[in-house]
Amino acid sequence: MSEFLTISNVAMLPEPKRGTVEKAIAPGLRGRVKALGSYWPAEFYHPEGQVQLLPGEIILVVGIKNITLLVVPLS
Repeated sequence: MSEFLTISNVAMLPEPKRGTVEKAIAPGLRGRVKALGSYWPAEFYHPEGQVQLLPGEIILVVGIKNITLLVVPLS
């Protein structure tokens, strides 16, 4: 896990990685993404003010909390 910067139980990636939404992600609702070569549960890094992300949309993975990826919309 040396490529992550750890803060508490959250590890931040030094550089965001692209992924694709497989199951919709919404504020307060965990979804699923394909990223880093596998499928992962995912939630918004900052859920305030985010909109729903639908399957097929591109996201950026910015961190990981336990086994959940923390993501932000690409645009």
